[in-house]
Amino acid sequence: MDAHAPLPGETVVLIERAGGGDRRAAEQLIVLYQQRIARFVIAQTSDAAHCEDLCQTIFVKMVLALPRLRAHDRFKPWLFQIARNVCRDHLRARSGWRRLFVSYQPAHEAVSAPEPKADTGEVLERGMAALPDAQQTILKLSLDGAKSYEDMARLSGSSVSAVKSRLFRARENLRAFLLAGDTE
Repeated sequence: MDAHAPLPGETVVLIERAGGGDRRAAEQLIVLYQQRIARFVIAQTSDAAHCEDLCQTIFVKMVLALPRLRAHDRFKPWLFQIARNVCRDHLRARSGWRRLFVSYQPAHEAVSAPEPKADTGEVLERGMAALPDAQQTILKLSLDGAKSYEDMARLSGSSVSAVKSRLFRARENLRAFLLAGDTE
């Protein structure tokens, strides 16, 4: 399938819903792309042992960045750019640039995506629960995507600048929690 071919309508709806904070839509996107991403990771890194961790990192980054994706028709190249960057960082940390580009092997097609270690929703809920109450409140208010900063400020009894600051810190803290791999 061409990376620039139009996405099916159902996929665009999933992207929009996931970008708006719909956990089930995000999970469906992960299931839809997990095999392709796993094959891509193995082809780029030749490192099947770290494939599961790299795929989890890629999908966490995807979920956290989806609210900022404006061109839904560019989702697939955008997702593979995230995967490329994660693979590049992994290779840089391991042995440098010389292993970045690996020739395609027919065996790459036989690679299956690993089963997830933990339910994505459970991990997100634990991450949310680890946030301070004020950050949890603002993050929950922002998840439906329909509220402006002014609406969130009015509902939380805060100023707009406080809402922006709390929302930024909440997202950063949640990102740190998820990237730390605290899925136990």
